[in-house]
Amino acid sequence: MDLMSTVVIAGLGGLGCPAALSLAEGGVERLVLVDDDQVDISNLARQVLYTTEDIGRPKIEVAAERLRVIAPGIDLELVSGRVDADTVDDLLADADLILDATDDPGARFVINDAALAHRIPAVLGGIHRFEGLVLGIGPGFGPCFRCLFEDVPADDEVTTCAQAGVLGPIAGIVGHLQARRALGLLAGDHARHTGFVTTVDGVRGRIRQVPLPEATGCPSCGGLAGRLDIRADQCPITYVRTKLALEALAPGDLLDVVMRRGDPARNVPRSLREDGYEVVCQGALTSDDYRVLVRARAS
Repeated sequence: MDLMSTVVIAGLGGLGCPAALSLAEGGVERLVLVDDDQVDISNLARQVLYTTEDIGRPKIEVAAERLRVIAPGIDLELVSGRVDADTVDDLLADADLILDATDDPGARFVINDAALAHRIPAVLGGIHRFEGLVLGIGPGFGPCFRCLFEDVPADDEVTTCAQAGVLGPIAGIVGHLQARRALGLLAGDHARHTGFVTTVDGVRGRIRQVPLPEATGCPSCGGLAGRLDIRADQCPITYVRTKLALEALAPGDLLDVVMRRGDPARNVPRSLREDGYEVVCQGALTSDDYRVLVRARAS
């Protein structure tokens, strides 16, 4: 196992706390802790790194103090912020794995797509009341989160832990399972840690492994070859750069293009279709940014 690794932990709540503990105790050399929240009394039932004395303090600072007691030699980087389309590339530039411990479905899709684009594994986790799930993703080794859920659900289709509530021990179980999956992926054991979803049923006391097939034509893991950020460019340079990047790919590979909304988002997909490229999917990433997945021509 390569413990000389850098793991990004996105979120230091009910999942991130136990996951960070397990990874620090497991000997991972460097953790990047990402969160923008402060400790609240409502957190204490499930977020095991904090006490009543920490209420009002930034979570990343308190978590770092606890982890340095547990693992004195650990290298910690603290990032006050959130993982989103604007920050994820910088966070993953030197990372070996990212662990999703957010309570944000949109962030989970961003993490999934960015990990595949950066060719690093990811471990996603989620909890809802008495249930939880864990999914390991290894680029080139089985399905991804979009094979399970194709797109970000609407705001009125999901509830957060704060809204729906969660049983504290379920968060601990899922967070530790995420850490176990992360250690396996860092060891290069992709075959035993990808290709299935681990589900936790806190009512019946069951943990199951459910096989997850790869979705045909998945826009994220179905042959993604690269990512192109053209948010700083103006038309017509946006299309010129996109076409040059596509011509450099192998036939049939996918290119993930991120651009500003407005004229580029209207003109680039239309021009690509007119030139015979297949636009697999397109849609808004944020209020300012737009994403287009396009496949290089077969010949």
